[in-house]
Amino acid sequence: MKKIYFFLIAFYSIQMYSQISVNRDNSFGNSGVFTSDVSSNQKILSSKILILPDHSIINMIYGEQSNSVLKLKPNGMLDPNFGNNGKLEFVENNFMNAVLQGDKIIINFGPNASNFSNPYEGSKIIRITQDGTLDPSFGENGVVNEITESMNPQSLSVMVLPDLSLVVSNSNSTHSKKFTKDGQLETSFGDNGEIVYDYHFPIGQFSNGKIATCDISSLSSSVYSFFDLYSLTTNTVLNLTNASCHELNGSIMQNKTNISTRTTTNGMVYSIFEYKNYPMPDFSRMVLINDEKMDLTFNGKGFLTSEDSERFLDAGFGQNLFFTLNEKGNQKYLAGYSEKGNSLLINNQSTFSLLFGNALEIKDTYILVNSIVPDENQIMSKIKIEKFVFSNELLSTINNPLNKIEVENPVKDFLNIRNAENAVNFEVYNVEGRKILEAKNYKNMNVSSVTKGNYLLKITLKSGEIVTKKLIKK
Repeated sequence: MKKIYFFLIAFYSIQMYSQISVNRDNSFGNSGVFTSDVSSNQKILSSKILILPDHSIINMIYGEQSNSVLKLKPNGMLDPNFGNNGKLEFVENNFMNAVLQGDKIIINFGPNASNFSNPYEGSKIIRITQDGTLDPSFGENGVVNEITESMNPQSLSVMVLPDLSLVVSNSNSTHSKKFTKDGQLETSFGDNGEIVYDYHFPIGQFSNGKIATCDISSLSSSVYSFFDLYSLTTNTVLNLTNASCHELNGSIMQNKTNISTRTTTNGMVYSIFEYKNYPMPDFSRMVLINDEKMDLTFNGKGFLTSEDSERFLDAGFGQNLFFTLNEKGNQKYLAGYSEKGNSLLINNQSTFSLLFGNALEIKDTYILVNSIVPDENQIMSKIKIEKFVFSNELLSTINNPLNKIEVENPVKDFLNIRNAENAVNFEVYNVEGRKILEAKNYKNMNVSSVTKGNYLLKITLKSGEIVTKKLIKK
């Protein structure tokens, strides 16, 4: 037994583990931060971010009296070519979100429940161009009205299919509508353009063509379905309501809320649940679904659990890493995990402290932390977006060349890399997260024309693992 025990220690001592490096991108905004006073003395109810392919940012702000849309350039400055010096304002005061449709932007407004004479008023989607003007080729002069038949949906979804057609759903009805890419009801589809199916709120589409949906008509529900939209039949229903992911000490937690659900194109779904079951301390869990079932290889259970009295506010996935935005007491911080749910160090620490944070958006090489912060009168009327660049470096306790990749800095005309014999692809990204070079062999990567500055080198190994190194071009 002692020999076996020693063998296990030796085995685990040679396994690779990852450490994440997170640093503020000081080239973004003002020393890494964009701050905006949206409207004085107006309380902001929510703020959402949409990152465009060129890494510019659409910031959608839902306020008590009005809504605003800001567009930031990749460097974190307002885009003066968008709207009125980077800003659009809407008097509609209801739920708001946005999604990219090709090179156009769809903005959706939920029904205004306070208007009892016409409960559908304000329920619409609009399409704007990159400069913020209405696109007259969409719907009727850029607008499609009365888009849902629910007076007070908790959520509103606009899904863009590969052919750029639209599926519009709300959380209080199983009747979704399908529109052409130009905003016309597709009457030949389903029942005069309407689609009726169970577990009806779309949360994403996978590369295999299937749609993932979640029943959120009940805040405590955790019922998912996966189906082919064009056959209009449900292929798989995954009901996690009484599953182990909601158990504590052998009992199912009844008082739970699904506060966030996201998807990836390769078939991953991850949800954050919050539990409030007095007298037990509040806590949160992130549940992972893969291939239409709970992924029990993730953290050995299929879920991550926060500490007592700690909340997962949001989570994001990028570069085979999970980040969670956590809150405990007055402290907010990032935590990092591998794709299999293993806890990772960030800058040699267990977490990365933040002053603010409400939501995350993650790309391959950077994190945007979106916050609503108080003004001098303690009214939550200001928006703060912080940008952090991250990299994932493989480390080990043994002298393994896979873990000892070294990059000579500063870089001159060609990359000088050692111990990269098992690498199959090399990509160079600038601090905005834009890929500027790619090669199968780093010896072919001529960087003489690259301007001075800091960059990230993403190295893909034969094993599929990814190593990210900093590059400094002088």
